[in-house]
Amino acid sequence: MSEKLAPTDIHERFKDRPTDFGIKVVMMGDGAVGKTSLVLRYTQNTFSPEYKQSLGASFAVQDLEIKQQKVKLVIWDVAGQPSFRQVRRHYYSGAHGALLVFDVSEPSSFMTLWNWYNDFRRIVPQGAVILIGNKVDLTEKRMVPSEAAHMLQRWWNIPYIETSAATAIGVTNAFLRLANQALDRAFAQRQMRNNSEAP
Repeated sequence: MSEKLAPTDIHERFKDRPTDFGIKVVMMGDGAVGKTSLVLRYTQNTFSPEYKQSLGASFAVQDLEIKQQKVKLVIWDVAGQPSFRQVRRHYYSGAHGALLVFDVSEPSSFMTLWNWYNDFRRIVPQGAVILIGNKVDLTEKRMVPSEAAHMLQRWWNIPYIETSAATAIGVTNAFLRLANQALDRAFAQRQMRNNSEAP
């Protein structure tokens, strides 16, 4: 499921779905790294080799059960082009986590990861982030070695997962791992609110 929708409207649209937690996550990374393809592979198990530039933002919703909790995972897929930078920050607000995606066959998409990570951390300092090296099926075109990604992983102290939307390698694992980490943070935030409101 994917369509245009303002971030403030999402909970109103799906308020009739039974859920214990609503988890908002965002897809980050340069244009053409495969963010939309990862979302479509995970939510619809489909893949198209044709690249279509994302304009603004779209979303997908996945109902999950994690740790005996009914979870509504709302995945925001925001455009990666530099001209959408200010728009993206609007969608980061209120997020519980993010997949930070680069294309292993395109070094320039790896070099901009610092900017993406820092932009997100300014708005969501405690959010879960998972680094994603996508398009690992393009073995002959690979130009970013896994060692380089592991250096960032250790520096930021976040997980690193290699994926391929084309073959589905690692895709489900990436989203479920992010959902689990984001749920832990959302649960902790709820507990803090409940404790602060207790007499």
